[in-house]
Amino acid sequence: MENKKENITFELASLAVSIRLENIPPHVLGIARQAVLDWLGVSIAGADESITDKLVEFMVSEGGLPRCTLIGSLDRLPASAAASINGTASHALDYDDVNFSVPGHASAPVLAAALALGEELHASGARVLEAFIAGYEISCRVGQLIAPNHYSSGFHATATMGCFGAAAAASRLLGLDADATSRALGIASTRAAGLKAAFGSSCKALQVGEAARGGLVAAMLAQKGVDVPEDMIGHRLGFARTHSSDWAELCALRSPRYVADFAVKTTDEAPVYDYHLETNLFKYHNSCYETHSAIECALYLARTENVEASNVVALDIRVNPHCDDICNIACPLTPLQAKFSLKHTVAMALLGKNTADPSAFNDENIADPQILALQELTQVIFDPGLRVPETIVRIKLRDGREVERKHDSSRPENDLNAQKKRLTNKFRALCEGHLPLSKIEEIERKVFELESLVNICELVRLTARATPQP
Repeated sequence: MENKKENITFELASLAVSIRLENIPPHVLGIARQAVLDWLGVSIAGADESITDKLVEFMVSEGGLPRCTLIGSLDRLPASAAASINGTASHALDYDDVNFSVPGHASAPVLAAALALGEELHASGARVLEAFIAGYEISCRVGQLIAPNHYSSGFHATATMGCFGAAAAASRLLGLDADATSRALGIASTRAAGLKAAFGSSCKALQVGEAARGGLVAAMLAQKGVDVPEDMIGHRLGFARTHSSDWAELCALRSPRYVADFAVKTTDEAPVYDYHLETNLFKYHNSCYETHSAIECALYLARTENVEASNVVALDIRVNPHCDDICNIACPLTPLQAKFSLKHTVAMALLGKNTADPSAFNDENIADPQILALQELTQVIFDPGLRVPETIVRIKLRDGREVERKHDSSRPENDLNAQKKRLTNKFRALCEGHLPLSKIEEIERKVFELESLVNICELVRLTARATPQP
């Protein structure tokens, strides 16, 4: 048998099993609760999106034991189906949080799996929170193992890494030990899938839902004793080697012990963080995160330099080349494509259109003559010297002035109280019109007291659509 000390999958499983709520610093727990609130908000709003409706219709027609809540729906389904639907809803708006260690959206698939299985098991809020933190950590660490080639090669890391995170979270809720969790991660490696080619379409969200479902099922199969070869992540024909040339180079240059240690090390970035949740980034614009720095530049220049769209004669957006395959749709034809367009989102910002409002991404703005005119004046320039997502926006005005702003949206918020307030406002805005105010306020209270919930059902079932009154 392979030496477990050189088994990447087992090392990661052991790390997931070792995470205990009582050992997690209070500020990390605070970020985790904020992530839960944010996930619930984007999922409640995303439940009304077309892809979610279609998936609910399909899954309900397939049937199954009505054990788990479908957010924003009257229907209930088995945990795996609920994880798929709720995971899709959580990403349908592309408004969920981000971590560049994945790189992608770390919370969406992990929480979709954890909350669905937690509801089926009637788990406590503390157990669900612990499982979420473990799953989030595993998603980020697998992501770091195969970065950056995995993502640059065209894989949708939110979905691929999310499957591992969902498997780790579900394993914790099922009480699996390190050996069984290792099997769950191994099974997940055969199910982890997703392509960046889907960006700008409904399939991007669908991939996230399938990651949640795939990870949850992997853990349940591992619990039942389904076998899988040793170290499916680090195997010579395993996930890491087949999905990233970076991994093959690392293995060729380093000893197996070094590679195994690399799987569970903390980040090399300064400052050093103990948990990847500390580098979680929340969205305050409802578009691809790599458009956010450009939006912030445009908003700053409009505010401080009195830049008006009618006075713009040329506009340059300078970004890392990494953005080309992600958020550089030059002429978006749908509201969803607009979220992946640097030109469109910057034009919206300069014209005072609220990029924080999901409804602002609509057909009317796609065809807006002012937005189209600004898009024509805009040039996206690729600069390898810029970090992702550093951006420089330079605007030339009719009066001969040239104004410029640089912004980096990759830095996490230091003031967690300010972040909590901002996220609470975002949550309320997303839920308005979907749930009554009394439920919205009750969800907030329960999230911020999550560890005291005896049964997670108390929280999850508040998100269901109310039964229509006769």
